[in-house]
Amino acid sequence: MKPALLILVAAALLFGFAPHLAAAQSTTTLSGVIYLSGGEPLPSSAIVTIQLADVSVINEPPVVITERIFSTSGAQSPFSFSLPYDPTKINSGRRYILQGNIRVAGQILYRTSVAYPVLTFSNPTSNLQMTMYKLNVPGVPQASAGTLPLLIALGLLGLGVGAGVVRRRWM
Repeated sequence: MKPALLILVAAALLFGFAPHLAAAQSTTTLSGVIYLSGGEPLPSSAIVTIQLADVSVINEPPVVITERIFSTSGAQSPFSFSLPYDPTKINSGRRYILQGNIRVAGQILYRTSVAYPVLTFSNPTSNLQMTMYKLNVPGVPQASAGTLPLLIALGLLGLGVGAGVVRRRWM
């Protein structure tokens, strides 16, 4: 092959594949583990949402950069996660956090209650540990305290009835 043609073919291959190489390298990943407070089992229909958000502007809601939504498929806490993001959307002078929630039938059952700083200002990008806290959701059954309170109430009621019977006999 002639040198000029070889250079043209090499240039065409290089420029033809360069956008694909850039696209393949355009994502980076945050990774970690999600823990649930309370330790109650989740239904198999639970859906986890993790978001990377920009919180640089005070008194403004977080701006979501990217999110990942996945089903627990019956798995229980802790959950490993990875959240791909485009590093070209990250500004080193801004502040970013991870936030998340767990939903069942559209209702949020768990959510993060603190900000988990990531990426900038020497904050981590891997081995992140997030805790989600249970919410009291109307219409969603909460854990029972068991039968002990019911037995105590019935016992006290029985004592009250018994005292009335004893009082009548002695009077």
